[in-house]
Amino acid sequence: MSSSVSYRLCVLDPQAHLFEVTVTVAQPAAAGQVLRLPAWIPGSYMVREFARHIVQISASSGKKAVALTKLDKHSWQAAPVKGELTVRYQVYAYDLSVRGAYLDANRGFYNGTSVFLSADGFENDPCTVDIDA
Repeated sequence: MSSSVSYRLCVLDPQAHLFEVTVTVAQPAAAGQVLRLPAWIPGSYMVREFARHIVQISASSGKKAVALTKLDKHSWQAAPVKGELTVRYQVYAYDLSVRGAYLDANRGFYNGTSVFLSADGFENDPCTVDIDA
């Protein structure tokens, strides 16, 4: 069974504390797919603003660039596309708590809420996650 949304997380630059994440939405919303990170997570009742750690973001469909519009502090909307949508972004990972993400030359870890953009409308669908160390 293939999933509607797939993620790929890879170590981009341990010295710079950067993960690269790719999310692919097989059948994005016709009006333009909205993607977001949460502002908080259960069990941690402070606003975390995980999206502030996204240092670069871009989208494409096939070989064509797709415009992204930032809607608020933690969400983006891709322009409408025909076919699958791929969003690639870099996450600065220098939070040693269990709530965020950390990466250096010796170790790396993450809480999914701090690195995986959620695709609106697919929150309850199965997804795949590939980790490329």
